[in-house]
Amino acid sequence: MLNLNQKPEPAAQNDQVIPMSSDAEWKVLIFDNFGRDVISSVLRVNDLRENGVTVHMPLKNERQPIPDVPAVYFVEPTSENIRRISEDLSNHLYDSYYINFSSVIPRPLMEELAASTIPSGSSAQIQQVYDQYLNFICTEPNMFSLNDRQSYLALNDPTAPETAIEASIDKAASALFSVLATMGVIPIIRCPRRGAAEMLAKKLDSRLRDHVMNSRNNLFSDTNSMNFQRPVLVILDRNMDLIPMISHSWTYQALVHDVMEMKLNEIVVQTEENGRTVKKKYDIDAKDFFWNKNASAPFPQVAEEIDSELTKYKKDAAVISQMSGVSNLDDVNQLDFSSGAKHLKTAITALPELTARKATLDMHMNIATGLLQGIKDRQLDTLFQMEESITKQSKANILEAINDPEKKVPEDKMRVFLIYYLSIQEDIPNDVMQEYEEALVKAGCDLAPLRYVKGIRAFTRMTSMTQQQPQSFGRPENLFNRLGTIGNKLSDHLGTGGLGGGFENLLAGVKNFLPAKKDLPMTRIVESIMEPSGGANDTNEDFLYFDPKVSRASNAKMPRTRTPFQEAIVFVVGGGNYVEYQNLNEYAQRQTIKKKVTYGSTEVLSPKEFLQQLAMLGKEQ
Repeated sequence: MLNLNQKPEPAAQNDQVIPMSSDAEWKVLIFDNFGRDVISSVLRVNDLRENGVTVHMPLKNERQPIPDVPAVYFVEPTSENIRRISEDLSNHLYDSYYINFSSVIPRPLMEELAASTIPSGSSAQIQQVYDQYLNFICTEPNMFSLNDRQSYLALNDPTAPETAIEASIDKAASALFSVLATMGVIPIIRCPRRGAAEMLAKKLDSRLRDHVMNSRNNLFSDTNSMNFQRPVLVILDRNMDLIPMISHSWTYQALVHDVMEMKLNEIVVQTEENGRTVKKKYDIDAKDFFWNKNASAPFPQVAEEIDSELTKYKKDAAVISQMSGVSNLDDVNQLDFSSGAKHLKTAITALPELTARKATLDMHMNIATGLLQGIKDRQLDTLFQMEESITKQSKANILEAINDPEKKVPEDKMRVFLIYYLSIQEDIPNDVMQEYEEALVKAGCDLAPLRYVKGIRAFTRMTSMTQQQPQSFGRPENLFNRLGTIGNKLSDHLGTGGLGGGFENLLAGVKNFLPAKKDLPMTRIVESIMEPSGGANDTNEDFLYFDPKVSRASNAKMPRTRTPFQEAIVFVVGGGNYVEYQNLNEYAQRQTIKKKVTYGSTEVLSPKEFLQQLAMLGKEQ
């Protein structure tokens, strides 16, 4: 799209962005809010420049004419956006127009765009109009979301009209169609009976079948082949399992999402400087080697990796300093290169890579320090360990956690209690529940989320798939003392300019505290579908089965495939998070023959955001 819909030259293997050729055309990029979110999740300003974009601006802003320059538009197909583009054409802001819609533009809007060019005679300036099928956001190589705000609330609100629910399902079907078109696959579709998942599966199945059977321009590759290696698309309802959405995690990426502000791969870290709170923003991109390696790692292991990377950086920096004859890397640029010595040339060549590594490690040092502060303030270590063995907790333990003044965030206490309530098999007596509720109110908790969860508890408990209890990880205070040591070391590093010193003996024994690996209910469902056994498989038999490649009449008669799937796309209606994404990835990677699992949801929610939607639903009851 950024290359005017011309296929560019192949990129180098490690490059995310294809560099522009020397004769490429410079251009302006115009986007609406959704287009901005799609672009910003995968590209940075430097990436845009490498593709010839000199200026990028929101469509809604007032813009000055830039003659003799082509403009690339990336917007949703809405009447308001058509009106704004028509104004730009009338005002002759740019030399030529390349209009890209995130999803299929309806015929009435296309006619509206065409009609608007007649008074100004500007139709010849429109060089291209493309349906890009990009109405989804991709923040990770195997993760996407529809960015559909408050989707769980919209689909579960008892006061919502049927038309609103239909519109939400239609939007999800359109976006999932775009995901599949981008991947170039037509999968087998599986979903549970009833609910939003079945509604979405039927709409998507119908849309895919109609496209394959009737479209002149088929978007999918190999559509005529009945290839058994086709992927499976598993569509699930959020109410299947609420616990991962509110649980306290111990992995790096999920902790960042819980403790800090993290949206579209931008992390906001709050730090104290000169007695005032300062917000620093960091961008995670595809070239971030540390994030790519450690995003799903438990936090103590991440601290150990920081130690390892620091040691490696200091060793490499010392080699370059020795070669160039300077005591500090910052002085390399001051050297006299007139001698043309080979070692000096090697040093200056290695400097950009070392500088980039230092910036990345500095960033993750700051993030890790912020996480440690959050762990300390909210006692996330004790909450995590408590939730790891939640069904073994006694009434006294739960009340102690709720009443503990050291646990200062009321929503953390509500999350622990909701997980306990959803995890235990027996019902809580009314008098005991009243005692819990009084303690929660006294702790400053809003009971609205609990009111809602009470009403749907029977549908959300996955008692038949309850996980085995993990091993003991040691006493929480011992873990916290170890984390305190990490915090002191990190603070020392940051205080001495970032990357001085080391983590001597920092994490001795910390691996004793790492969580046991276990599959979430969603992962077990996906596993049972991807690896159907020869005998009866309850999940596999009970889930509905759709094959968009065959006619509706044949679909009911066609035998279900028993061949294991090597690739799955898992989509959750009502919101998802990084806990489930990482759990599915762990399952895929531990297979003898590696599987590929892509995870998607209507929106990616932090525990706080999901709790807010539960509260809104609870207040309506």
